[in-house]
Amino acid sequence: MEKVENIEITEEMKKQEAELLGEETEGQQEEETRKQEEARELAEAQRTGVVDMSDKKAEKEKKNPNYTHTFSKPVEILGKKYKTLTFRFEDLTGADIEAVEQEMQDMGKYALSPEISSIFQSMLAARAARVGSDEIRRLPVADYMKIKNKARDFLTGMGY
Repeated sequence: MEKVENIEITEEMKKQEAELLGEETEGQQEEETRKQEEARELAEAQRTGVVDMSDKKAEKEKKNPNYTHTFSKPVEILGKKYKTLTFRFEDLTGADIEAVEQEMQDMGKYALSPEISSIFQSMLAARAARVGSDEIRRLPVADYMKIKNKARDFLTGMGY
């Protein structure tokens, strides 16, 4: 008789076994739950004539705090033309928050409430994009406001 040791059962093997036995996998159960929720939402929308997308938008933004901004027209940052710029808010750390606060203090400016401070938000966005804060402040106002507001949304979403 041959002895077998250290047999590793992979997730793929578990899925195949479940399919052969006619059982649902965890992913299939989640998909079914999602479909049922969508059907309930559709029925509610048809009954009331109102579709509420605010929950979906907030849910999507919570999943990925990063933001890729498409400029209204290409902008030059440090001698290079950009059509888009990605802000990696999820990569920020407490050290980044403190660095923004220190930079503001060095400028003689203070933010009592960072979630409503345009300066704080634009500096935080600059750190998320790895560009100088003055580059963000030089943007056309429409681009500046969209970027600044994404930084605000990130701060409030993190409980600031």
